[in-house]
Amino acid sequence: MPAEYGTPGFQLTACRELLDAHPESLRIREQVEALEEAMPDRPGVVVTFCRTIIETTCKTILTDRSVPVDAGWEAPKLVAEAMKYLNLGPSEDGGVDAKLRSGAESLVRGLNQIISGVVEIRNAHGSAAHGADAYEPLLDSRYAEILARSTDAVVGLLFRTHLRSPTRDPLSRFAYGEHPDFDEYIDNDHDPFMVLDIPLIASEALYRTDFQAYRAALVQFKQDQAEASEDQE
Repeated sequence: MPAEYGTPGFQLTACRELLDAHPESLRIREQVEALEEAMPDRPGVVVTFCRTIIETTCKTILTDRSVPVDAGWEAPKLVAEAMKYLNLGPSEDGGVDAKLRSGAESLVRGLNQIISGVVEIRNAHGSAAHGADAYEPLLDSRYAEILARSTDAVVGLLFRTHLRSPTRDPLSRFAYGEHPDFDEYIDNDHDPFMVLDIPLIASEALYRTDFQAYRAALVQFKQDQAEASEDQE
C-alpha cells in the first residue's frame, strides 16, 4: 500500500485500486481519503462525500471525453450522461454483447436507485443538510457504511469501464493551444523563464515536458470551473 494513504480502518477498495493505478486523480483522492477518515464517527460527513465522489467521478469521465457538463446536473443525471459513453457490454470481438449490455443496464438502474438514495439521505442527514435540527439524532453509522460501500461499487464500475475503453482518452490527442483559458491560468501564475537566452512559456513548457501532468491539471481546472459555476447559481 502506498505510504501516502496511511492505514485507515475503513477503506474503499475499488477507489483505492483506481488511485493506485492512476495517481493523477487528485480530486477523487482527496474525497476518498476524507470519507475514509470520517468513518465511523462522522456518518453525516460520509454521506456528503458519497454523493460528491460519484459526481466527481462522472464529471471526470465526461471531461476526459470532452463532453460538456451542465452545472445543474446532480448525481443521477451525471451517471446517466456518463453511461452514454461507456460500453458495459463488450464482446470478444470488440463489439457489443446485447445480453451483457442489457444486464449491465439493469445493474445501472439499480445503481441509480442507490445514488438517488444517497442524495435523499445526504439532503436529510449529510453534514451540509439545510435546516437540520441541532438535536436531531445522528445518522446511524451502519447506514453510512452501506452508502459508502455502494458508492465504492458505483465508482469502481464506472471508472474501470472508462479506463479500459479504447476510446476513453480524447484529451490525450489535443494540441497545445486548444485550451487557451487554461494556458492563461498557468501563465498568470508563472512568468516566462529563460534558457540560453530563450524565453519559455510556462504552460507550453509543461505541455511539452510532462504532458500527463498538464492533462491532469487541465481536467481538474475544468472541474473547478464547473463547480464555480454551480456555486454562482
